[in-house]
Order: sequence, then structure tokens, then C-alpha cells
Amino acid sequence: MAGVFGLGHGVAFSFVLAEMHLSTVQLASSLLAFNLGIELVQLLLVCLALPSLLVLARLRAQPALRVGGALITAAAAVGWLVDRLGVPNPVARAADSAGSHTTGMLTVLVVAAVVAGAWALVERQRQRQRQRQRQRQRERGLGELGTAA
Repeated sequence: MAGVFGLGHGVAFSFVLAEMHLSTVQLASSLLAFNLGIELVQLLLVCLALPSLLVLARLRAQPALRVGGALITAAAAVGWLVDRLGVPNPVARAADSAGSHTTGMLTVLVVAAVVAGAWALVERQRQRQRQRQRQRQRERGLGELGTAA
């Protein structure tokens, strides 16, 4: 599915570049630079979103959050589709408006990634402490059994 959308966007972009009457080398380098830029931004966004998603996956509310996020995304997609078909609507306007606040959204994503990473480190430390405590308790229990015999 993503490949089809990528292909569609790539074809549209190539038509725009073709209208600019670039040489073959300029066209190829423009397409390559555009695609590499898109891939790097996508990789950055995945790296920023992944820590938060991993933390959310551990919460009991995760199924509800996943369904809620999917419903919001579906509503925006339907709003955009209807808007592209010539029917202006408040959902498309709200989605477009949200997209115009990229600095704020990127800031939230970075802060969430840092907080999620810190939370994961703290949880890992707590888990190690609990494992050490259990190990000490087992060793004490075995030591007591040895002295009682």
C-alpha cells in the first residue's frame, strides 16, 4: 500500500520536474535528492515516534489508544478525500490546520521520545533491582536450608 502511494507521489513529482525542462542528469539528481530527503525524514520520524509507541504498548490503555488513533486518522483521511472530491468540510480544514503546526508537533514528538526513553531506562533499572533482590532472597533461602540440615 505504501509503495503504491509512494509511486503515485513520485509520478506526480516527476511530471512537475518534467515541466521544468531539466536535463536528464538534473532530473535524475532532483528525483534522487527528493526521494532520499523523504526517506531520511521518515526515518527520523520513526526514530522519534518509536520510544513513545513502545512505552504505550505496555499500558493497559494501549488498545483503546490504538483504536482511537486509527479512528482519528481515518476521519482525517475521509475528510481529505471528500475535500479532494470538491466538497469542503471542517474535518479537512482541521486536519490541514494541524499540519500547519509542524514545529509544535515536532517538539512534542521529541519531548515524548526523550520522556519515553527516560521512563524505559528507569523501568529497566527497577527490573534489575527486583531481579537482584529475588536472587539474594533465593541465596538466603538456600543458605538457611543448608544450615538447618
